[in-house]
Amino acid sequence: MKRILVLLMCVIIAVAMAPQAEGAFLAYADEETTSTLSVEEPSEKEAATDTFAGTSEEVEEPATEEPDPEPDPTRPPHKHKYVSKVTKKATCKRKGVRTYTCECGDYYTKPIPKAKHKYKKKVIKKAKCTKGGKVRYRCSVCGKKYYKKTTKLGHKYKKKVLRKATCTHTGKARYTCKRCGKKYTKVIKKRVHHPKVRKGKYFCRDCGVKITKLSKYQKTLLSRDFAVYWAKKIAANNNFHYGKSKWAHHNGCYFCGTNQYEKSLKIKDGATLKECEKTYCCNPFVTAAYCHGAGAEEVDCTVKSKRFGLANDSNKVVKNKSWKKVKKPSKVTRLMVGDILLTPTHAMLYAGGGKVVHAQHHDNGVRGDYWNESIVWDKISDRQWKRTSKIYRYMGTGKF
Repeated sequence: MKRILVLLMCVIIAVAMAPQAEGAFLAYADEETTSTLSVEEPSEKEAATDTFAGTSEEVEEPATEEPDPEPDPTRPPHKHKYVSKVTKKATCKRKGVRTYTCECGDYYTKPIPKAKHKYKKKVIKKAKCTKGGKVRYRCSVCGKKYYKKTTKLGHKYKKKVLRKATCTHTGKARYTCKRCGKKYTKVIKKRVHHPKVRKGKYFCRDCGVKITKLSKYQKTLLSRDFAVYWAKKIAANNNFHYGKSKWAHHNGCYFCGTNQYEKSLKIKDGATLKECEKTYCCNPFVTAAYCHGAGAEEVDCTVKSKRFGLANDSNKVVKNKSWKKVKKPSKVTRLMVGDILLTPTHAMLYAGGGKVVHAQHHDNGVRGDYWNESIVWDKISDRQWKRTSKIYRYMGTGKF
């Protein structure tokens, strides 16, 4: 019983003493903390002594950062490969955006300039022959518009011959505009008397009037006629042939002797120089027509040992000022008598009426087959007319 009372008294005293004990404990804890903070860290030697002495106090080492892993030298460095894509389309109102993206996720952008306006044209006022017009241009996207004046068209006349001119009276032509219908007439001058020779005198071949004195142009007309007359005469003589064959290669003139010397001939099968001299190529044939037929001194066909290049427009004959290059007409009949027609490989002399005189290639290289009418006067074929690329007209006077 006494023990129980003693224990009860101890409990009561402990409860009464609890607040004071708590304050004392807190003060002691503060002193311990302060003393711990004021103590310097022991050196490595002291720590080893303490450890050896059996102290249980452990010192933690400071944490260190782990170094970055070294790059793999076998792996190549990454190179950006950008793919472009229009992320914002440009219009005439605003700029666009183009984005460049790499597979690694990196990207950058570039601006796209504004697009051009899409204008639609609308004629507000039509242009006429004497007055200009007005046109409006309007953008179909943003609606921007502007106006522009157009120049006047001018008259486009169509000619109609009411009366042909001759060497005895004038002609008359009417010109009508296709657009506005305006008309006017014009007098056509008389034609020059086209001379011809009869018993040593000159007469007009159209009206028959006697010509006492020839003008320069009349001499030119007469020279062309004489050249064509000479070419027709040669074509009617079967003793003259085309000058190209396997057994007698010759490209010369029978009269002037161009290329006609024995060393230039390949004599085979018993061919003689006399037989070879009566041959012509297309090039020297048309040149000889003016040289020998019209007496044109400025036409030189006596160049020794040199082939004529008239067909491909490389000979000095047509480079002379006496020759004029003319535009190819729509029809053959609109050519003038004496015109020289050139294709890439052939030369012809226009004789009027849609006919030409030329040295055509009829021989086959076998003796007996080529002695035919190789120089002819016939109608020009459609194929030859289509292949005609250049036309030269003689403008000289000649001597006769």
